[in-house]
Amino acid sequence: MSVRYSLKGDEEDEGYWNQKEKRQNFFDDADDENEIIDWTGTRIEEFTGSQVTSARGTNKNASFTKPSRPVEIANNFPKTGTNKEISSQSEPKPEQPKPTQTSASKSYHKKSASLTIGEKISKPSFILTTSSETVGTKNLSKPTSSSASSLESAVKRDSKLSHTEVSKLYAEVTSLKRKLQSSERSRWDAPKVSDTIIRMVMGEPFSLEMYKSLPDKLTLLDSAIEYHDGNSITAIVLFLKKTLKNSIFISELRKRPVAINHYAVYLRSMGDEEVLASQLQILGRKEEAAMCRYRLTLQESSPQARYQSMKKCTDSYFEGSKILHRETVLLREQCSLLNKQILIEGADSKASRERKPPFADCPKEAELYFLPLITTLYYCCKYHFNQSQSSISSPESLVKEFNMSEKQYVMTAAKACANQRKWADLDTLLAPKKWIMKTKKPTVGFDRIVGILLKAKAPNDILQKYMLMMDDTTKRLETAKKYKIHSVVIETLKQMRDLRGLQNYRTEVTYGSSEDIQLQTLLKNTSIKWKT
Repeated sequence: MSVRYSLKGDEEDEGYWNQKEKRQNFFDDADDENEIIDWTGTRIEEFTGSQVTSARGTNKNASFTKPSRPVEIANNFPKTGTNKEISSQSEPKPEQPKPTQTSASKSYHKKSASLTIGEKISKPSFILTTSSETVGTKNLSKPTSSSASSLESAVKRDSKLSHTEVSKLYAEVTSLKRKLQSSERSRWDAPKVSDTIIRMVMGEPFSLEMYKSLPDKLTLLDSAIEYHDGNSITAIVLFLKKTLKNSIFISELRKRPVAINHYAVYLRSMGDEEVLASQLQILGRKEEAAMCRYRLTLQESSPQARYQSMKKCTDSYFEGSKILHRETVLLREQCSLLNKQILIEGADSKASRERKPPFADCPKEAELYFLPLITTLYYCCKYHFNQSQSSISSPESLVKEFNMSEKQYVMTAAKACANQRKWADLDTLLAPKKWIMKTKKPTVGFDRIVGILLKAKAPNDILQKYMLMMDDTTKRLETAKKYKIHSVVIETLKQMRDLRGLQNYRTEVTYGSSEDIQLQTLLKNTSIKWKT
């Protein structure tokens, strides 16, 4: 880029650019070969080396140094005049002493030039010729790259801006600083709650650490509940658990049952039943906390440890709750049963190892720990049926302690006796009992007793005995026909006075057997009034 300054009138341009005309005070070739003087007559650059570039000759080995001083070019040049007038306006400085010639590697630019024209010169361009060609406006020679770049860099480095532009630059810098500071501060500002909840619902990255105040945290939780997003609710509840005091966390969570539900599901999925039970107890969910604690007690493998844990659970979580009154009673019975099982198993294990009765003839098959009440009663009926009621392993003491019904006792004892083939004990169990001069029949129907005997594969005489005790003759007849108890069928048809039935049943019995003889005798008996 270049700027052309017109310092003369049109009438003087020709003479100014004429090569043959002597240039006074412009290139002073006679004085010194190592200096260059500008058009005002002021020396602006010095050269080091053997020769210096001038209008009359060139030297390729010349090297530049920094200008000796900045040169100011006034803005009020006259439009007309001669070179002498222009040179007279600027007083040339006294000549500087010639610098000592040094090598090209040690040459150093020690002077600079600064050009100021008026307020601002927009990228001026100065052209330095390296030959004797004339510098003109119509035919400009191409400068060398080294000289042009050095001059342009000097102008760019030393050019001055106007006060208005400097003020604009300062204002722009101030604005950028403010924006940077605002951006740095806003980096740690919490975003809108709605934006964060939407990011959580959409599965995008989010951060809750920027929410510091309690209202913001509670607003987060309430917004998540409004969106009905379980993952967001759980994440915010865990954030509140980590950042709030436990008392504040509990009090705020109690007001939001939905949040408690999600928190409980999270703890249960993590398998932390201990924390879940304690948290539910604190949050006022006593029923859920009690059941959670009860599940924990059932995980104990040791009978003694489970008994202690169950007792503690009953006292801490179930006792005193009106809603859990029935469960409290059942849990206390379970504790008593477990304690009884521990005592019975301890004594029976020792007798079994020593081969003492009743384990001498009937070896012990399994342990008694953690078995239900009916199974425990069956165990006691199987091994301790004839023991007195005062004994801890007596079936009657077990029935009395746990308020079991007579039907439960008879059915369980009948199964135990039938499986052990103890028919005498079965007769004792099912024998009618006299109560104040009245005969008390068993509460269990004999049809069920017959079913038990059939499963135990009892002999026919035992089956016949108890089938005849069945009150329902129709059912007795069907059962006897099904299992081919011929004597019972014949006797039942006799009680029903069914002559045709007896005649038809003759084909079912073996000819000449005791049942056939019994049947023929009944058919010949004329004293029986048969139904027609």
